Amino acid sequence: MAFSSSALAGDLYVENIHAPLRRVVPELERALTAHHFKVVMHLDVLKRIEAKEKVLHIPDLNQGKFTDVQAFVFCNPMFFSQLLNSHWKSAAVCPLDLTVFAKNGTTTIVYPERIAYTQKTPADTIANRIDSVVIAALKSIPGAV
Repeated sequence: MAFSSSALAGDLYVENIHAPLRRVVPELERALTAHHFKVVMHLDVLKRIEAKEKVLHIPDLNQGKFTDVQAFVFCNPMFFSQLLNSHWKSAAVCPLDLTVFAKNGTTTIVYPERIAYTQKTPADTIANRIDSVVIAALKSIPGAV
């Protein structure tokens, strides 16, 4: 069985906001909603892992000294349907996700662009549109650079 991946580090969109995470998260949720996405899951990843550290025994946990790391899973049913209809395997890029990192009063949002996974498929145009709308949502957050 062979595996391959076409996603590269350059396919990560990064938005830095000079504000604490607790102020950015509600604005992020509003921005996604305003751009017709539904947040279906919001996980406080770092807090969950830290809470289980006595059981997990992860060496060197959080060497970057992040104060918080949260993940968001979100979707737009219309985009999912378009992916499914154009190239059904590309529908695997849904649901969409992004990760929010907090450190020193700055919040960094990292979104893996879907175009990285649909290149050279009929879904390429749709993935590009999805990325454009998600990035527009992230840029609309107050304080986005």
